[in-house]
Amino acid sequence: MKLSNLLNTVDYISVSGTLDKDIKKLVYHSDKVTENSLFFAVSGDKTDGKAYVHEAVQKGASAIVFSGHLPDTEGNITLIEVEDVRTAMACMAAEFYENPSEKLLTIGVTGTKGKTTTTFMIHQILNDAGIKSGLIGTVTNGFSGHMEPAHHTTPESPDIQQLLDAMVKGGCKAVVMEVSSQGIKQKRVKKTDFDIGVFTNISPDHIGPGEHKDYEEYLSCKSKLFRLCKRAVINIDQREWPQIIAGSDLEKIVFFGKHEEADFCIGNKLLQNKAGSLSTEYTLYSKEPCGDGEKHLITVNMPGEFNIYNATAAIAVTKSLGIPWSSIEATLKNISVRGRTEIVPYCDEFTVMVDYAHNGMAAENLLKNLKEYNPARIITVFGCGGNRDRNRRFEMAEAVSNYADYIIITSDNPRFEEEEQIEADIQSHIGGSAKVIRVSDRRRAIEHALHEGKKDDIIIVMGKGHENYQIIGNNIYHFDDREEILKVKERDRL
Repeated sequence: MKLSNLLNTVDYISVSGTLDKDIKKLVYHSDKVTENSLFFAVSGDKTDGKAYVHEAVQKGASAIVFSGHLPDTEGNITLIEVEDVRTAMACMAAEFYENPSEKLLTIGVTGTKGKTTTTFMIHQILNDAGIKSGLIGTVTNGFSGHMEPAHHTTPESPDIQQLLDAMVKGGCKAVVMEVSSQGIKQKRVKKTDFDIGVFTNISPDHIGPGEHKDYEEYLSCKSKLFRLCKRAVINIDQREWPQIIAGSDLEKIVFFGKHEEADFCIGNKLLQNKAGSLSTEYTLYSKEPCGDGEKHLITVNMPGEFNIYNATAAIAVTKSLGIPWSSIEATLKNISVRGRTEIVPYCDEFTVMVDYAHNGMAAENLLKNLKEYNPARIITVFGCGGNRDRNRRFEMAEAVSNYADYIIITSDNPRFEEEEQIEADIQSHIGGSAKVIRVSDRRRAIEHALHEGKKDDIIIVMGKGHENYQIIGNNIYHFDDREEILKVKERDRL
């Protein structure tokens, strides 16, 4: 695409050099530059992209988008100065890929918890109903037959637009996307045309250096999604919901939750714990005109009240699109989300689960819900990441202490910290009457927990969820909690 066409989409301060250039690639990492690339010198928390301009030029970049002072460059390079590089990058990326979100039914899901599960549920319901759909989020990006592991909850804007373009060309009719507060703050979803925005819930999170300065900024970032949407699906039980949609110009709002004014109103629940599995059954009142005015019995193949909310959000979205109840109910009855309260089939005597809970709030929410299934015991296996806020370790320890009967402290991603110190930090804040042991080798810790399991126990391996790696020092090793569980199962059969 001609550089002049891309420049027409942005407000710029100055241009030096010719605009009569064919741009073949949009790049924000210098190591990915090839001939005729447009390089965006993005400033991050740790590095400034302007420090890599010389390298980008040497590798073949023909134009640079930057803000502020730029070091001298040589060669036939076009320099474009803008006020905000991320805004320019988002606008140019949408134009470069011919605005693919306008060609798809685009659904964005935001909230503190539940984004991954809710997007998976919506995505699966749509595909099962014959609407070919893509997925962008924490676990995976792409569409059927073209899925790749994700590296960020919400990718950078050129990556989003490239994914959406591939989905259009692959015959997709819809896409479901996790939209993080960081993704909104960093303009990653700017120029993405959302048809429906979904709000799951909100609580203080991602507040600190490099993230959000306070809860108000965090809340404000979440709300910005709904200024990009035509319609919204909102959790009415969250008192912040008016702030979430403030300033938006929505054609329609559908509410879900327990509040009697919800369009999809959650009723009584029945928790089922049997044969090494957990599921949830609940009544849902579907009010007209959003629903059919009937009461439905919904079974979700995942435990916890939070998954009732996730499922109801998915129902509210897909019913508004005309998906039949029979199709929605069949999908939810068999749903499984990688690394999110994921049951791993081990035996019929007790339940084994993998979950991503890696902070105190998530652990508290998860274990509190599992306690409602009246297990004989809750056995936890968890650690905490190295080179992260130490308070997370203390909060995890305190949350687990409130609910677990047997606590196995182990390694997570220690990075450059000593595993023993991380484990000692955790143990220092564990109270209560639970049995506590430390098994630094995560593989052995999982095996120990499985061999401790007895009838009607729930064993939960927390912290890594969908991750299939472990970071120790400079090295990244393959490690998948569910694979390790199944290896123990196989060995025990021999």
